[in-house]
Amino acid sequence: MPMNAPLFLESLSNLPNADYMLSLRERNPSYFLKRAQWLLQEKSEISKFLRKTKIIHITGTSGKGTVGALLQSILAHAGYTVGFYNSPHVGDVYERIRVSKPDIHKNAVSTEIIPPHAFESLAQGLKPELVKSITESPYGLPSYFDILFVLGLLYFKKIRAHWTIIEVGCGGRYDSTNIIKTSDLSLITTIGDDHAHLIGPRLTDIAYEKAGIIKPRGVVVVGPYIKGKALSLIKQEADKKKAVLYQTPMPKKGRPDENFAIASFTAKLLKINNAIIEQGIRQYTPLPGRFEIIAENPTIILDGAHNKDKMRYLIDALEPFFKRTDRKFLIFAATGTKDWRAMLSLLFPCFDKIYLTRHTVRERKVADMKAMYLYIKKCKKLSPLLYLDPEDALKDAMRNARQKDLIVATGSLYLLGSLKKFHEKTPYC
Repeated sequence: MPMNAPLFLESLSNLPNADYMLSLRERNPSYFLKRAQWLLQEKSEISKFLRKTKIIHITGTSGKGTVGALLQSILAHAGYTVGFYNSPHVGDVYERIRVSKPDIHKNAVSTEIIPPHAFESLAQGLKPELVKSITESPYGLPSYFDILFVLGLLYFKKIRAHWTIIEVGCGGRYDSTNIIKTSDLSLITTIGDDHAHLIGPRLTDIAYEKAGIIKPRGVVVVGPYIKGKALSLIKQEADKKKAVLYQTPMPKKGRPDENFAIASFTAKLLKINNAIIEQGIRQYTPLPGRFEIIAENPTIILDGAHNKDKMRYLIDALEPFFKRTDRKFLIFAATGTKDWRAMLSLLFPCFDKIYLTRHTVRERKVADMKAMYLYIKKCKKLSPLLYLDPEDALKDAMRNARQKDLIVATGSLYLLGSLKKFHEKTPYC
């Protein structure tokens, strides 16, 4: 029996090729874009599809996945078939490729991830190009991200998506998703200091990288809180490319989340009426791991916040839960490149008990667990519990929690998949 497609694609990482997230600083960044372009050129049918579908390209330090999900729902409620490529996945790789379409008979919208058999078929069909890349591409084997993005486009072509929403992986200018030559809209949600080791260190450097998705004579929408030098730099890029720039108005009272404001404003630019926008927002399907409540009594929430800006949003969203629950348990893990001190300094005042653990994704190094342990012990005057196995951390938290308690797992999207699967198998400990 042949190896299944997700395992096959993951196994390609043992071949020598450069990882964008690990070696961007080590070579000319255009190399990574050209490597993805080579694969796209080998699948000429994708280029034809990209000329037909309408494209929304989204970057930003925070909120791009949620804004993409909101727009997917709004456009589907407006009667369109919408493909959305997002990353990373929480549980299964299929989550990265999802489709929303109207169900005329039920007067509703269905949102589904790519079926495994369709993923297998498309991956099988791409193998000749992957083999060819080893000997004929001057850039070598495409990356895991490159391949998944191309598979997403192939699937959106197959289902004839009217709209294709594309979430940038990291940065924008040299991100694999920027192989698209045109877009109907470019969105920049926020500018913060996440991934500063790759696309920073200054906010203006980060803004420059994200502004790279603006297309000649295109339309760009920026979030309401982008300002100062970052906004000026984005405006310069728009002027240089003769693009029209709009800034999202400040969110209204009663709906403080800027993601909803960006999605609503963007939909209005697309001439979608208010009733459909409200329905799309009200009925949208969030991506996994975005304030995902997986249990009650005790309440268990999974959230992939992995920088200080996202952590502030998480704490604001948790405020009603803090008020109505008794003890608060935190399960925390972070990758080695993240500012875990900034995140923990915001989190630990809110929690009574802290479980430090790690994610189990081999390709991404985790933060120094000893350093995190000593930091919390010094700042909070409390010894956190340390677990090498994240499932053990959740198991212990569930065993100790009572019905009115709260358990929150956060710090990395990579942490959440194993916890969610464990809870599905073992809902009670």
